[in-house]
Amino acid sequence: MFTVKEIMEITAGELLAGDQNTVITSVHFDSRQIKEGALFVALTSGARDGHDFLVNAAAGGAVAAFVSDRAKALSAGLPSTFALICVKDTEKAFQQIARIYRNRLTIPIAAITGSNGKTTTKDILAHLLSGQKKVYKTYKNFNNHLGVPLSLLQITPDTEAAVLELGMNHAGEIDFLAGIVRPTYSVITNVNDAHMEFFESKEMIAKAKGEILGHTDPDGFACLNQDNELVANLAHLNPGKTYFYHVQRAGEKSCTADITASNLSFDENGSRFVVTMNGGEPFECFMPLFGEHNISNALPAIFIAMHLGISRDEIIKQLATLTISAMRFERLEGANGLLVINDAYNASPSSMVASVETFLSIYPDRKKVLILGDMFELGAQSEAYHHEVGKKLKELDKEFELVAIGKDAKHLAKGYGPEARYFVDKDEAAAYLERFKSNNYAVLLKASRGMHLETLLDILC
Repeated sequence: MFTVKEIMEITAGELLAGDQNTVITSVHFDSRQIKEGALFVALTSGARDGHDFLVNAAAGGAVAAFVSDRAKALSAGLPSTFALICVKDTEKAFQQIARIYRNRLTIPIAAITGSNGKTTTKDILAHLLSGQKKVYKTYKNFNNHLGVPLSLLQITPDTEAAVLELGMNHAGEIDFLAGIVRPTYSVITNVNDAHMEFFESKEMIAKAKGEILGHTDPDGFACLNQDNELVANLAHLNPGKTYFYHVQRAGEKSCTADITASNLSFDENGSRFVVTMNGGEPFECFMPLFGEHNISNALPAIFIAMHLGISRDEIIKQLATLTISAMRFERLEGANGLLVINDAYNASPSSMVASVETFLSIYPDRKKVLILGDMFELGAQSEAYHHEVGKKLKELDKEFELVAIGKDAKHLAKGYGPEARYFVDKDEAAAYLERFKSNNYAVLLKASRGMHLETLLDILC
């Protein structure tokens, strides 16, 4: 990967100890994840000072470290062969070497951003490619200023394609991350009401997401969601080719999108749909994921996979064997035959309504219970957003019981009406939820990550 000398030249670092010819084979900032031959990055921006873990890193196999506290590093009692590279800012040095490492890579890299669906789209694309290629994908949702550089540095010489996820909650973050990644292919899944705490409007969120396009390889392409007007309107920011994807609803006339899904149907096993790409012969697909939104997430993945030479037959086979990251409409067997859908990874107003609509469209033989919690990062309009979601759920005119949990979920319950059950916190709701533990019920869990609504599984399962 690098020698210590190369790393010093890249970062203008000073060698405090060790040998400049030491070879670095991997990089990490978590001493628990260190491998033999690694460079440990002693970050100082978090709750704990990375310099306190230098000994742990060396014991785990690290042979070098980025440090910024000279005194702490030299007094840590490390082996004399351990290379200490002193830099002004270890985080920036870490990002610098990730940028240089990216420049050395010749493989296709797809980068995915959007208000919702990033991780699902990433997982689908990586799975479609994995039947024919060695693929690296972003671990879990390591999609920020630390996770993206780390992901790039985990790509090994035998990797044939990479799929990375780029996240943000402030303007300029995607510009920074995409500038490091320089994607061959970029995808913007959607723009909606997530992160409204940090933006004045959805148009400003769209502009921030669109920062990825200026860094997309002109010889590659961008894949944009035609069904989201804010995304479709970003096409002019892309210097190269732009392709659009579209989910065609029943009765809708044909459109001009480059790849479409039509003839949608859902059952308790997943989703079925017909894909048409560039006016070619349609082909039928099944995947064990639920909802129109997940079909939308699948389309750019299918488009990129076919562009990279994956055949229709291989795509059909791979889609049918998809597994998705935990807590994303994850089906679990609860106590006494209760069916639990754990979709509690995250939530925004639009994704909560979409999740509920999908949930209510399946399992027709069971009584439905919605356990919904607070949605975060909605700013000053949080009360209004929660109230509006409650009203929309009431307008669905479906039979279900609504259980709202959390400070802001109170307004969701008010928007729904007096039939809603409201609890201040999960402990208060626990006794009430016991009544649903039977095979007569199906339960949906949905809230923002910070609510940790999945802890209710200890009661329900």
